[in-house]
Amino acid sequence: MKDLFHKSIKLVGPYPYNPYLMFLFFSAIYISRFAPLVSELPAGSERWKAGGLVILVSSIPGFLFAGSGFLLNRYRLWSHKSTVLYICEVAFVQYLNLLMLRPIISFLSDQFNVASIALLPLNISIFIVTLLLALITLALMHQAERKIIERLSAATNLVTKLDAERKELIQSDERLRRHTSQFLHDRVQSDLMVVGMKLKSISGKSSAEVDEVLNRAITRLENTRATDLKNLIQVLTPNLDAGSLYSALEVLTEQYRPNMEFSLKIDGATEELDAAVLLGIFRIIEQSVLNSLMHGPANRVQIIVSTDSAGVTDIIVSDDGPGISVKEISPGVGTAIIDSWVGILNGSKEIDSEPGHGFQLHVTFIAR
Repeated sequence: MKDLFHKSIKLVGPYPYNPYLMFLFFSAIYISRFAPLVSELPAGSERWKAGGLVILVSSIPGFLFAGSGFLLNRYRLWSHKSTVLYICEVAFVQYLNLLMLRPIISFLSDQFNVASIALLPLNISIFIVTLLLALITLALMHQAERKIIERLSAATNLVTKLDAERKELIQSDERLRRHTSQFLHDRVQSDLMVVGMKLKSISGKSSAEVDEVLNRAITRLENTRATDLKNLIQVLTPNLDAGSLYSALEVLTEQYRPNMEFSLKIDGATEELDAAVLLGIFRIIEQSVLNSLMHGPANRVQIIVSTDSAGVTDIIVSDDGPGISVKEISPGVGTAIIDSWVGILNGSKEIDSEPGHGFQLHVTFIAR
């Protein structure tokens, strides 16, 4: 029994006052009470004016509760943890409200030319009942506010977790690219060089036909090592500190040119951005171009990257592929990488596509 009593007292309060919710709730209560006065008036300007008057007058009790809550939160000289003092605070404000209600009703009676509006008698029973209703209302508002805050906190935690997972995805992807690039540079490239040197050492020691085959193989190995493998390494880990974004994208698009035609425009302001930002731009374009090849296929791809004087960078990748309804686009690894980079850059992404009208990706962010 004692535990039940303590739990009941705890439910009563004290609770912190939320002036905004208190104003909205108590204003709404009095608007709903005086609204019948407006509904009895003929439609037109007279009813609109009366409605505005009711809203204005009904806001007075709302301001009383909200203002009292604000002042108590900020300037209270006594403990805010005492249930007794909390009830006294609410009782005092409720008493002022009941006193204020009489002149408000008298004013509305004169304005609407009605004989009387139902007025609660000011006695101890009415005061206790209205006080209990006010305490219950404040408790319910606090519970609702706490649930909203908890949900917002949970949503914030999910967003934080998602951001962390996106960053981890990008970091893992970049680590894998670096390791692959290093392996290609240190092992594969050197192995190709050794094989080429061994083939050269035996060239000229056999028949003309064998030498011709050996020379073609040596030339092919040299081209693979010096061009194809070098370009692949640059795509895997573009050196944007030393080179330009334009040249890195030229290398990227070169491997697709037998199948697609490219138009590439990068302005000077974009080239001045930090290397980490340029890497994000490069990866977004890389995945978008890959999507144009795999999900198109597209014949022409246009890439435009620009940065204005305010530091706003726009990335636009569009193609002439068959297109698809935006609702039918299913997320994949490429989409996840693009979204992760957009999140890291604190940007936004828009997709414009429909069947028969190609595909366009537009990413915007503010470069810092």
